[in-house]
Order: sequence, then C-alpha cells, then structure tokens
Amino acid sequence: MRKSFAIGIGLAAALVATVALARPPGPDEIGEFYFYYDAAGNVVGSAELSCDGVLTESGVRTAKYSSGHMICPPPRD
Repeated sequence: MRKSFAIGIGLAAALVATVALARPPGPDEIGEFYFYYDAAGNVVGSAELSCDGVLTESGVRTAKYSSGHMICPPPRD
C-alpha cells in the first residue's frame, strides 16, 4: 500500500513539473514584455509587466515569441 502511494505521489509530482516546464516564458521583471506568434508569424498573444508592477496578458502564449524591456522612470522617494 505504501509503495503504490509513493509511486502515485511521484507520478503526480512529475506531471506538475512537466506542466510547469511546458508553458512558454512570460515577463518576470518590471518593464518586461513579450509578444507571441503563430506559425505564420501573426501576433496571437502578449504579456507585459508594467513599470508599476501590473501584469497584463492577452491572447495565447506560444513557443514562438519575442521579448523586450520598457524604459521605466526611476522611483520617486
């Protein structure tokens, strides 16, 4: 019983890790943005982490993408 439970937990953890790795990257830094393209080169999605730290996503993420950084003003004290 314990052996089959341990195998089940291991398979579940492997599935979660695979799903996490399968998702195309997205913005993880302030001011970063991504555009996602289909096979024909058309934009099918976008994601942006604004200078204020707000994440905005639209469309779908694909394996074909380009990324860049916005120029954010320095924080005011």
